[in-house]
Amino acid sequence: MFFKHYHKEIMKVTILVDNFCMSPDLMGEYGLSMHLADPDSNILMDTGQGESLFSNARLLGVDLKKTDHLILSHGHFDHVGGVAKFLTARGDIPVWAHPEFSALHMRLVQGKGHFIGSHLNTDTVDLHPVKGLTQITENVWAVEVPMDKRDPLYLNRPKHLVVPGNGENWKLDPFSDDISLVVKGEKGLSVLLGCAHAGVVNILEEVSHHFGTRQFHTVAGGMHIGDISNDFISRVVEALVSRFNVARWRPSHCTGFRAAAALASKAPDVSWAGVGTCLTL
Repeated sequence: MFFKHYHKEIMKVTILVDNFCMSPDLMGEYGLSMHLADPDSNILMDTGQGESLFSNARLLGVDLKKTDHLILSHGHFDHVGGVAKFLTARGDIPVWAHPEFSALHMRLVQGKGHFIGSHLNTDTVDLHPVKGLTQITENVWAVEVPMDKRDPLYLNRPKHLVVPGNGENWKLDPFSDDISLVVKGEKGLSVLLGCAHAGVVNILEEVSHHFGTRQFHTVAGGMHIGDISNDFISRVVEALVSRFNVARWRPSHCTGFRAAAALASKAPDVSWAGVGTCLTL
């Protein structure tokens, strides 16, 4: 158990990229990026597509050139499209990602595969692999959910998201490169999601296993349940509110309006975390 004794620090999380904005001065795009800052470190989780990252950061008072670590939640374009531009501006820093980050993520359009993965050459960066529970700073961990611990009841695997199979066949993308963040702050443990391709219920179960608690201050980020049936949404929401004690839910990006509304009907504090949202953990 990692959570018995630690020095409490305030962690501030700022949403830099999301589908929606909290101010007309900011810019929205389909994607996600979060900036994490405590007294000892500055971390960027994902970059969005790279269209709005820098302008939003400037308006929100976030100096990206002070970033100490870049964490990539998975290899989809809407999370890593801005990596090259960011690293060109920032320079060489540790980049944290799953070993399967460079998987050939594809989207089927009328039977034809279109690449939607990362163009980053991982051999050219200071890459640090994330496997299992991986500590990044004193207050931040990255966590993967192993494939054999992903309960299929809580997995959203759209038929149009695929990887190459044998020959000319396609197979459903297993999203093996999906990772999330665990953050400890003044108010306890929180979990930050990229797209939750491993299943948000499965992710929180894995975090609970590692840290010995089902109590979290904040769960924020993409939950990837916006394009699926109401029955699936109900199953996920019921599991979330019955299994875990979460003080504050801040869905964003790929969560979907119906899912966020369903969660808000069951949980006490739910609000969309659009661009400009600042969370104190």
